[in-house]
Amino acid sequence: MTQCSEDELASKAPSTCKLSDNLLECFDFRGQVKSTVTLGDVVCILPSQDEQVKEGYTLLYVQKNHEDEGPGLVHKTSLQSILLLSPPRNLLSKCLLANTPHHLDSLNNNRNIDIVISTLSGTCTALDFFNGVLRPLLAEIGVSRYETHITSSAQTITQLCLSKFIPCAKAGVAQTIVLLSGDGGLTDIVDSFHQSTESVLVSPDIALIPTGTGNAMASSLGLLSNSTTSLVTLLRGKPTGIPVFSAKFSPGTHHVSGEDCINNSLNRHLTEDKYPRAYGAVVASWGLHASLVADSDTAEYRAYGSDRFKMAAKELLYPSDGSESHIYRGTITTSKIDSQGQKGEEIMRQYDHMYVLVTLVPKLEKEFVISPSSIPLGGSLRIIQFGPVSPERAMDLMGLAYKGGGHIREREVFYSDIEGVRIDFQEANKRWRQVCIDGKVFVVEHGGWMEIHKEPRCLLNVFSPATD
Repeated sequence: MTQCSEDELASKAPSTCKLSDNLLECFDFRGQVKSTVTLGDVVCILPSQDEQVKEGYTLLYVQKNHEDEGPGLVHKTSLQSILLLSPPRNLLSKCLLANTPHHLDSLNNNRNIDIVISTLSGTCTALDFFNGVLRPLLAEIGVSRYETHITSSAQTITQLCLSKFIPCAKAGVAQTIVLLSGDGGLTDIVDSFHQSTESVLVSPDIALIPTGTGNAMASSLGLLSNSTTSLVTLLRGKPTGIPVFSAKFSPGTHHVSGEDCINNSLNRHLTEDKYPRAYGAVVASWGLHASLVADSDTAEYRAYGSDRFKMAAKELLYPSDGSESHIYRGTITTSKIDSQGQKGEEIMRQYDHMYVLVTLVPKLEKEFVISPSSIPLGGSLRIIQFGPVSPERAMDLMGLAYKGGGHIREREVFYSDIEGVRIDFQEANKRWRQVCIDGKVFVVEHGGWMEIHKEPRCLLNVFSPATD
C-alpha cells in the first residue's frame, strides 16, 4: 500500500475519539491525532448517510479565523465535518440530530422557511456566514426548500414583512424566519407586525443568527455564549412569544436615519388617537444612551463594532471642544401597578438627567448587563435612570454594568419595575431631544413628549436555547 493511499484511507475512514475536558480528540486508524475540536464549536452529530460507511456518525463543527473576530459572528467561519466511529455517549445524547427539526421541515409540515441576510448589520459578516456555515449546515441536515432574501436597503426587511410575512401570517401559513442580523432587523419585523391592522392567525417563529453590533436580544437570550449557540438553537430551540413595548410620540416626531440625517415622517404610523407610534422589543432611551447611539451611527464608527458606543460615549462625556457634558432636562412620569392591582403615576422630582433607559431585556451587549433583574422574554419593563454626575462617575457606573450589573446598587441610580413612562422634553436643541427605540433614532419636536407602555399583544415568536 502506498503512502498516498494510506493517507486517503485515513481521511475517509471513521475516526475514534476521546473526550477530555472541553476538547474532543479524533484519531485516525493509525492512532494519530487527526483533529481536535472544542466542544463549544460543535453544532450537531448526524447519523452517517455514507453508503460506504454504514456505521458511524458525522460530527459538524465550525472553524473560525481567530485573527478576524467581530462583535457578533466571525468572518470566514466555515462548517467542517468529521466521520466518527463511536462518539462518547454523553456527547451523542446531547448533540445527536436524528431527524430534520419540525420547524425546518417544509416538505412535510406545509411551512414557509425564509432566510433574511442583513448585509450591512454590524461589521457586515452575515453573507459570509450564510455561505460558509448556514447554507452547508442546512444541506447536511436535508433542508433544501427555503427562500433567501439579501437586504439591499434599510427598507428591505420592512418590505418583506408587508409583501410576504404579514400576508402569510394572516392566511394561517406557518413560517420560520432565519434572521442573520442585529437588533435592527428584529425591530423591523416587530414594528411592521405591530403597526399592521391585519389579524395574525399563526405567529411566525424567528431564529436569530446575531451579526449586529450590540446584539442585545441575542445576548440576553444567551445566543452569544459560544460560537455555535445560535446554530444549536436554530436546530433545537423552543419558540417563545416576544414581549413588546409601544412608543407613542407627540405629533411631528420623525425618524433620523444614519449619518446623512435622512428624516422619515411617522405620519403613516398614526394611531386612532392621531399620535405617531413605534414598537420595540429591547430598549427605549433618552439622554446619554440615545445620544451615543445617534452619534455613532456612521460608517466610520461602525467599523469599530461595539467599541463605537464607548468611543461616542467618551466624546459626549469629554467633548473635544472643551465644553461640559450636556445635562438633559425633562419631566419623567412613571406608572406602576400596586399590590391591590391599582395603577398609579408618580412624577420624578428630578428634572435634570444624564441617563434614562427603559428595557425589556437584561443585556445590551454580551457583557453589558443593564437590567440584571430582567428575565429574557419575561415581559417585565424596567427603568434605569441617573441624574447629572461627573464624566468620571458616569464611566464608573457604566463600567459596573460590565461587571454583572452592579450599577443598580449605586445611590445615584434609580432602578424600578414599571408599567410605563412618559417623558416631557424641555430641550431647545433637537440634538438633545433624540430618543432611541431598539437602535433607531427619533427626534421629538420642541415641547414634545414620548410615552412607553407594555404592548398587550404578542404577534411573533423567537427561538431561545433549549434547557437540558
